[in-house]
Amino acid sequence: FALGSFSARRARDCGRGDAALTLEMRAGIVPVTAAGDRWTLEAKTPRTREVAAPRDALAAMLGLNAADLGTTPLWVDTGSEQLVIPLANSEAVVRCTPDPALLLRHASLDLPAPPGGTRSVRAMAYVWARQSQSAVLARFFFSKHGAVVEDPGTGSACANLGGWLVATGVARPQVLIVAQGEAIGRHCRLGLEVDTDGRIFVSGRVIELGRGTISL
Repeated sequence: FALGSFSARRARDCGRGDAALTLEMRAGIVPVTAAGDRWTLEAKTPRTREVAAPRDALAAMLGLNAADLGTTPLWVDTGSEQLVIPLANSEAVVRCTPDPALLLRHASLDLPAPPGGTRSVRAMAYVWARQSQSAVLARFFFSKHGAVVEDPGTGSACANLGGWLVATGVARPQVLIVAQGEAIGRHCRLGLEVDTDGRIFVSGRVIELGRGTISL
């Protein structure tokens, strides 16, 4: 959604050439650059906290066994806090079948109320595993009206994966292609780079499928 918004603004203000733009998002002022149809944004410095639920509870939440979980799950925030759960292998990513009630129990955040609004609760889990040194398979689940919905492409979660890599001391630099949306037939590819200084960059292509105008 964010990269699409940037692309629409570039089309309005700058045409189709390379550009450097900013948008005001929930995470704050986010700068991005465009080279052709590929957009890159730099995520904020990650904040992390431990997960209260034990491993067997997280595994049950995902419809898996405890042995399917990888190393340390963490809450990660590079602009939008989410639960990041590494799995033992990509086969475990494919087998995930989250339980809606357990997702709400173990993966919920109580969100502050926006101006003039009310507080809300959201539940989400981002699961991932390496397919190779440079490739990751990921899925992002969230609750909606009592059901579990899967997002085909989540830039904020990709950035939080970068935050997880920084927080857990994985060797840098890291340059990864993150595949998401495979399980629901909506293939998405995001680029993730963590440089030697621990800065996190997320990139992706934006393809225009249609356009229109709204009269108010």
